[in-house]
Amino acid sequence: MRTKQFLGWTLALAVLAVAAYCLGVGWMLSSGVKEMVSVGGPFTRVTLQTRDPLVLDYDGDPRKAFGWGFETVSLASELGPLPAWIVPPEAGSSDTWMVYTHGIGGRRENGYRFLSVARPLGITTLLYAYRNDAGAPLAPGGYYTFGLQEWRDLQVAVQFARSRGARRIILAADSMGGAITGQFLRRAPEAAAVSAAVLDAPALDMRAVLRFFLEQKKLPLTGAVTAVASGLAPWRVGIDLDETNTLPEFAQRPRFLFDSHGSADGRVPMSVSDELARLRPDMTYLRSHARHVESWSEDPARYREALRGFLQGVLAH
Repeated sequence: MRTKQFLGWTLALAVLAVAAYCLGVGWMLSSGVKEMVSVGGPFTRVTLQTRDPLVLDYDGDPRKAFGWGFETVSLASELGPLPAWIVPPEAGSSDTWMVYTHGIGGRRENGYRFLSVARPLGITTLLYAYRNDAGAPLAPGGYYTFGLQEWRDLQVAVQFARSRGARRIILAADSMGGAITGQFLRRAPEAAAVSAAVLDAPALDMRAVLRFFLEQKKLPLTGAVTAVASGLAPWRVGIDLDETNTLPEFAQRPRFLFDSHGSADGRVPMSVSDELARLRPDMTYLRSHARHVESWSEDPARYREALRGFLQGVLAH
């Protein structure tokens, strides 16, 4: 009898210890999510540079960066005006527009890598700032939401492009910009007008991002801890992590899809893009050994050639 009681108490204590571990680490993980999505938090503090416009965090408009002409416009969003630049193609006019969406802590200038390939091909590029960016209105609550709210700003950008004559839309995005693009494809009526998407290290599943963080720390019970953190996230930051998985949207649309991702990415696991490639075997997939959104920097010529070939294929149809 005493042995059974001892075993019972031991099992109960073990269960309580596991529950306490999952709750404690889950709480810390949800705190990490809160820190990540906080406007003005560490993920939004970047060191700007003015040397090379094709390196991330460049500070300067297209004329300063390349000597190219551009138009400054203001997009009318539900929260207020969003500043944007229109960069016309190298020659003539175009009814194909590329709309670029950056990630947390990013800038519209980060789209210059895509712009530098699109412009010589005759594509007009729209680089816009969305809610919580410098110069754009703040969102209520002070958090980024992995596209759950920001997709409305992308919708405004696409509507503007169509009002200016765009008949074919290409969405370019990196990191959380991929999440915003996915929510747009899920929710916006204008999604049907999108012919292609160009993604770089896209954060298309926040649960996968959290599990990846735990795996990097070599912590046990990653599934249970992720579930706890996911349950806390709606209460702590108002984000339902189940709704952040937009892989099903990209599995169905748009018709043409390009993705690049590096195996040294410490923020968004390359497994997300690998899964997208499994769902979309027709996708152009550029795999590298780079860190987060650094595939271009690892081999600019390779990246440029792959993206140019992809965009030429889009334009040919």
